[in-house]
Amino acid sequence: MPHTIIADIDRDLLAALDARVGLLTLRAILLRYKASDVTAQQVAGLLQELRASAQDGVQDEAREDVILDALDMVTGWCAPQLRVWDEVGENRAS
Repeated sequence: MPHTIIADIDRDLLAALDARVGLLTLRAILLRYKASDVTAQQVAGLLQELRASAQDGVQDEAREDVILDALDMVTGWCAPQLRVWDEVGENRAS
């Protein structure tokens, strides 16, 4: 089980990953973390834990793809309009 950041947002994130939601829905959940002063590094760590469990064969490849999409938005490896932690002076995962 991955570590907990904010339980209600974590639950929404897990449900979104299981449902293979679209990028905008996923981004909305990530923005809730940011609004709660959670750093990009914290969210990236959670997503890496979830990715590791997906690679263990417990989850399927489609779920891992959604996790990677979320990681891209957290780390800034996406289109500028999808980035979550990319403003000047904010913590950014690297």
